[in-house]
Amino acid sequence: MNKPRHVVMQVVKRSSGSATHHVEFLMDDNFAERLRQLRSLVPPLGALNKQRDLVIDKVRVRLPNAIWRSGNEIAIDGGVDGSCIVIAAEGSFNCGGKDRRTREKLVTYNFSIARLIELHGERPEGETLYIRDGVFANDEPAESPAGRWVASMHELEVVMRVPDAPSDFDTLHDLTMRADGQPTQAGVLSPHRASIY
Repeated sequence: MNKPRHVVMQVVKRSSGSATHHVEFLMDDNFAERLRQLRSLVPPLGALNKQRDLVIDKVRVRLPNAIWRSGNEIAIDGGVDGSCIVIAAEGSFNCGGKDRRTREKLVTYNFSIARLIELHGERPEGETLYIRDGVFANDEPAESPAGRWVASMHELEVVMRVPDAPSDFDTLHDLTMRADGQPTQAGVLSPHRASIY
């Protein structure tokens, strides 16, 4: 089973940023497996690795479908350059990019890859995972700063969430429009006119 879900991570507060600046991406079982594989490319720095001249300590991979938001502003594929995930030798990851308008570096707090995969496996299917200050925030008390942040994300989500599936308009692929603006089924003129009464 693929189990898609959204992951929302707070961006480290910048000089011109706000507490609601965050990045959102879609995660499923395949995404979790790719993270696991990428983690294996970055071995922990041990006695064996210290004897080598070159050791990979980070892996950076593109995250082109991430949605970067600052409050009510949204930047999908137009406001952020180099959207990526960086996997570190410590077994953690963060998301990063550069604001195209201000040229400021955007980065999230680090979070454990193993913990993200664990949460993906044990939390209810479809539940959005909220990560604030590098901590899983879904279960934090409502009156805590993390709980208030999650509540503010829920408010934004109602207004701004990009749908996971095609909209109803995307499913009307075999309807064509007549010259008078009325839809027809496979090019056949409909004798009935639409009415709101």
